[in-house]
Amino acid sequence: VVSSSLSSHLRGAILLNLHDTKALFPLQSERLTLDLFTTENITADYVSWLNNTEVMRFSNQRFTHHNMDSCKDYFHSINKSDALFLSINQRRHQRYIGTMTVYFARAHRTADIGILIGDPQVWGQGFGREAWLLLLSTLLNAVNVRKVTAGTLACNHGMLAIMKNCGMRADGQRSQQELIDGQAVDILHFAAFQANKR
Repeated sequence: VVSSSLSSHLRGAILLNLHDTKALFPLQSERLTLDLFTTENITADYVSWLNNTEVMRFSNQRFTHHNMDSCKDYFHSINKSDALFLSINQRRHQRYIGTMTVYFARAHRTADIGILIGDPQVWGQGFGREAWLLLLSTLLNAVNVRKVTAGTLACNHGMLAIMKNCGMRADGQRSQQELIDGQAVDILHFAAFQANKR
């Protein structure tokens, strides 16, 4: 028999399981809804984002040509894994504008997140930061993730601003890791921790 105090301690050290994590969605902020990605999100617009060289400028997805079938294959593979694939939707116009991913390392209570604001028409309006902050807060507080990580190229100033403005701290660097327009660029890593856990 586990005492109530020990049981409470154990619960605090356990990550919310994937089923219960998915049950938290949809999440809403002032302007956005984050929801579980479904096959209905695999639209012509979505495929076009992935094939748009400007949208994919800092992503290795730019080296791959995408179509409806390849996108469905990716969806089914991530849906079978211990990960979350989310859609970002603008509440006011019910407009689908991007995606987010979460990859868990449950043994360590960590999660690595990524974002794509695929619709260039909404760039520069703060939607990336709003979605990032909503997901980051949920992972740290509701899912009981101990540490959330993310990374981007040093030349991806928009993504760097999102991570820094959401309170993430520098967490390492891989020097001259990838090539952008023939120039070697560093990958910068960032992290956010549960309160009083660092």
